[in-house]
Amino acid sequence: MHRRCFAVQFVLCLLILISAPSLIWGQIRSATITGVVTDASRATVPAADVIVTNLDTNVSQTTQSNAVGEFTVPYLAAGRYRVSVKKTGFRAYEQTDIAVSTGQSVRVDVSLVVGAIEASVEVVANAQQLQSEASTVQSSVDSRLIESIPNLTQNPLQYVLLQPGIVNKSQMMDSTSADSVGVGYNARRNFSAFSVNGGQAFTNDIQMDGLTIQGSAWNEVTVLPNTDGIQEVRVVSNNFTAEYGRGQGVIAVASKSGTNDLHGTASFRTRNEGLNANTFQNNARSIARPKFRLNEYAGTIGGPIVIPKIVNGRDKLFFFTSIQRMTHDDTAEWLGRVPTALERQGNFSQTLRADFSGKPGNILLFDPFSAVLVGTDLYRRQPVPGNIYSNPNKYALNIMSAYALPNRTPDDANYNTNNFYTAKERVYDRHNINNRSDYRVGEHFFYGNF
Repeated sequence: MHRRCFAVQFVLCLLILISAPSLIWGQIRSATITGVVTDASRATVPAADVIVTNLDTNVSQTTQSNAVGEFTVPYLAAGRYRVSVKKTGFRAYEQTDIAVSTGQSVRVDVSLVVGAIEASVEVVANAQQLQSEASTVQSSVDSRLIESIPNLTQNPLQYVLLQPGIVNKSQMMDSTSADSVGVGYNARRNFSAFSVNGGQAFTNDIQMDGLTIQGSAWNEVTVLPNTDGIQEVRVVSNNFTAEYGRGQGVIAVASKSGTNDLHGTASFRTRNEGLNANTFQNNARSIARPKFRLNEYAGTIGGPIVIPKIVNGRDKLFFFTSIQRMTHDDTAEWLGRVPTALERQGNFSQTLRADFSGKPGNILLFDPFSAVLVGTDLYRRQPVPGNIYSNPNKYALNIMSAYALPNRTPDDANYNTNNFYTAKERVYDRHNINNRSDYRVGEHFFYGNF
C-alpha cells in the first residue's frame, strides 16, 4: 500500500516538474452552473442531490440544493456537461449536453415530477446556453468552430475577429511577408494588431489559461499556442469580474485538456508559389514569380494517464499534447537604384534630376572645400566643373564600390529608376510543443502547462 502511494506521488511530482517552467496559477475553471430546483407547483425543493458531470472526462461535482431550492457548482472547465438531480419522492431528472464556456455562468433550472426515483426525466440541451447570472459582456469561439474555420497564418488571435466589436488592423491580415509566419517580435506584434470596441490597438489584455502573455513593449502576444491545442478563445469586453483588469478588452485563450478517451489528430498544410499568382508589379516589370513555400506538420494526442499497477488516471489524471512544426522558404526582393559605372568613378555628368518644370536636367554639384568669400560674412562654394570630380576622395570611391552594378533596364532611363533587382532566399523554421496535464484530487483540480 505504501509502495503504491509512493508511486502515485512520484508520477504527480514528475508531471508538475515537467510543467514547472511556465506553471500557471490562474483560475481558468471559473465557469459556473447554477439554478433552482422546483416541483410541478413551482414550490422549491430543498436538499435535492445535484450532480454535475463533464461528459468528456466523467469528472463529477456534487452538491445539494439549499433551503430555497438553489444550487451552484463553480470552478468548471469549459466543455459539455450533464446535470442530474435526485430527490426521494420524485422522478430522477437529467439534462445533458449543456455547453459551458470559460468564465460563463449558465443557469439550469430543474422541475421535478412526482413519482418513483427509478423513473427518470431526460432533457437534451439543444439551444445555446444564456448567461443570465452576470452582467459581464463576453462572447467566445469554441474548439468546434476553431477546427472548422481555415486559418491561413495559424494565428490563434484571428478567432477574436469573429466576435462583435473587434476590428483588425491591416498588418494583422498580412499572409505573405516574413512577418506573417509568427517568428520574431514584429510578427507577434502584427498578430496582436486589433482593437476592441473602438479602442486603440495594443490596449488589450491577452491571457493564456488565466496568465497574461504579453510583452512589455507593444502589449504584443509573446506566446503563440498551437491552434490545434486551443479549447476556446473568449473576448470579455465590458464589466470585468475580479480576475480580470487592465485593458480595453480581455482576450482569454483556454488550452485543451485530455479526456477519458485516448485520441489524436494529424494534419499537413502547404502553400507553394506554384499555387500563387504573380504580383501586378512583378508582371509589369517582367520579374518572375518569387519562391514561396510553407509547410506545416501538426499533431495532437490526449487522454488519461494510466500506468498499470501504479496509477489509473481515468476520471482523475489527463494529458494533452499538441506539436507543430513550420518550415518556410520565401524570396526577399529588392528593387531600387544603385550608382552607375560612371558615378562609381566620381563622374556625374550623365546624372539627371527633374528641374522646376519637371523636365530632366543636370544635377548641380558644388565642392565643399572651395568656398570663396563673395561678401561680408558670405561664402559661396564653387561648382564642380562638368559634374566630374577630377580627384575624387578614395574613401568615397570605396563606399561607391560596395554597391552592386546595375543589372536591369531602368524603368525610367533619364533617372535610372529601379536599375537593380535582387532576390535572396530566406528560411524560417519554427517548432511548437504545447503540453498540459490535469489532475483531480477529491474536489480540487490541478493543472500545469508547458
